Amino acid sequence: MDSIEKDWELFLTIAQEQNITKAANKLFMSQPALSYRLTQLEKGFDEPLFIRTTKGVILTETGELYYQYALDSVKRKKEFEESLENRKTTITGTLQLGSSSIFANYELPSILAGFTNRYPHIKLHLQTGISSRIAQLFTNNDIHIGIMRGHHAPTGEKIYLSTEPICLVTSKACNRQTLPTVPQIRYTTDPSLYTIMDTWWNQNFDTPPNTCLYVDTMATCRRFIQKNLGWSILPYTGLEYFKDDINIEPLQWDDGTPIERETNLYYHLRDPQRKPVQAFIDYMLEYMKNQPHK
Repeated sequence: MDSIEKDWELFLTIAQEQNITKAANKLFMSQPALSYRLTQLEKGFDEPLFIRTTKGVILTETGELYYQYALDSVKRKKEFEESLENRKTTITGTLQLGSSSIFANYELPSILAGFTNRYPHIKLHLQTGISSRIAQLFTNNDIHIGIMRGHHAPTGEKIYLSTEPICLVTSKACNRQTLPTVPQIRYTTDPSLYTIMDTWWNQNFDTPPNTCLYVDTMATCRRFIQKNLGWSILPYTGLEYFKDDINIEPLQWDDGTPIERETNLYYHLRDPQRKPVQAFIDYMLEYMKNQPHK
C-alpha cells in the first residue's frame, strides 16, 4: 500500500473511531506509532486535523474537509481497481468471421445468438459467401476465422464441425431413369461441388446432362425442383425441411463410397492470442459438443 493510501486508512479509522487508542487497536498498531503518523500527516497541513479531548478526538474544520477527500479517494481507487479487474475478465475486441452461405443460413444464427449473448462486448464483423471465397478471405488474412465446406486446405489450423451427404434431388414426378431428358438446374456454388456433380454424372450416364437452367441460390433451385422444372445435386443441409415435396437420394460413387462433404472451421495459429478469436473457438467446441452427432 502506498504511503498516501496508508495515511487515508489511518486518518479515516481515527475519524470513525473518534479515539486514537481504539483506532490503533483496529489497525493492529501501537498507540504511540499511530499518534506519530498522525502528527506527521498534520504537519503537511500546517494545522491540526483533530481536536484532542479527554474523551477522544473531534475533527477540525480542515479535518472534515480532508475526511471527505480521503473518503472519496478511497472509493474512487476501489472503483478503479474493480474496473481494472473487470477489464481482465471481460473479453472485448473485434472478431472477423467468414462463413459459407449455407452454414450461415442454417447453423450460424443460433451460434451467434448464443455467442453474442455470452460475449456482448465483442464486436463482430461477418462475411458470407461460397466457401472458395471464404477460403480466399482467410488466406489473405481478411478474416480471423473461416467456416468452409468442401475440400479446402488453406494454411492454418482446422477444427472439424460436421459431415453431410451430397444428394440427388428431384421432384416427385421425376426419377433417376428420366434424368437425361429432364433439365439439370445449376446454381451458384463452390467449384468443388461442380466437380462432384460432373464426376457423378459421368460415372452413371453416357450422355451429357440437359443443363439449361442456371440460378443463383440453392433456395431458388429447390423451388424450381418442387415445381417439377428440373433436378439438381445438393448438399443435404436444409433439405430435410422439404422432404415431403421432393425426392432426396444420398449419392454414392461407383465403388459404393458415400459422397459426402465436410464443414470445417479454420483459424490462424497466431490468432488465438486474440481473446475474441479464442473465445469463439472455445464457444464453437462447446456448441458442437452439445449438438447431435453429424
